[in-house]
Amino acid sequence: MSNTKSAVFATEREALEEQIVSQLKSANPELVEGEILALIVPKTNLLSAAPVAAELYKLLEGRQYDTVILIAPSQTGAFRRMNICSVNTYSTPMGDVPINDRVRDELCDEDDDIFIDDSGHYHTEGVDVQLPYLQKVLQGFDIVPIVMGDESPEFCRELANAVSEVMYNRRTLIVAMADVAEGTEDALAELKNDVELLDDSRLMSLLNSEKVRLAGKGPVIATMCAAKLRRARFARVTQIRKPEGDQPGSIGAVIWRN
Repeated sequence: MSNTKSAVFATEREALEEQIVSQLKSANPELVEGEILALIVPKTNLLSAAPVAAELYKLLEGRQYDTVILIAPSQTGAFRRMNICSVNTYSTPMGDVPINDRVRDELCDEDDDIFIDDSGHYHTEGVDVQLPYLQKVLQGFDIVPIVMGDESPEFCRELANAVSEVMYNRRTLIVAMADVAEGTEDALAELKNDVELLDDSRLMSLLNSEKVRLAGKGPVIATMCAAKLRRARFARVTQIRKPEGDQPGSIGAVIWRN
């Protein structure tokens, strides 16, 4: 495996900012005419997946959001709940990002399965990979980071309903994080089709089968369902890649409305 494929994002500000700026500069996505409601991005911190993420974050340049809700799978194993971290600011090498306490409290009030708890948070993958991109392309935003300790269909629906409620009358973006762990070419083509048709029922069935395995199926399903509840009408899978050796595969997608 080459060093490039195995390389990870830097942890020092100057080097990390250089990596992010370089990736964004190289990205050339097809433009989206409409309001972007959600992104699906790789959760890995490997630089091999960075072009997939950069292509999506590039679409946010010049747009304004008040709050970004980030939904990640647990990196510490399953637990029967969904957790929002307890801190007031989330620190990255590029500075601190405020957490929206009001939205956090609203989400926790919406459903008994959403808690303020640090379990599952603060890892080198997931939210920590996404924030530096957001810090470069957006200004004046706060965040609500959510970790799904349970990715069952019931929890996906519950989270989607809660998130869609707090998005009402707010300029809100959802960012779901997932890697492709397993899947044939045919299965990935089916995955792409289900996402682009915004067919959450077929997507849920596919991701709970043995045909495709995503590390982060819950965030993807919950995000699609929440975006549809906020009248999303369009989706585009920008890239989808099979795993190679010990490198996870990637999926990138944007969901929007007119």
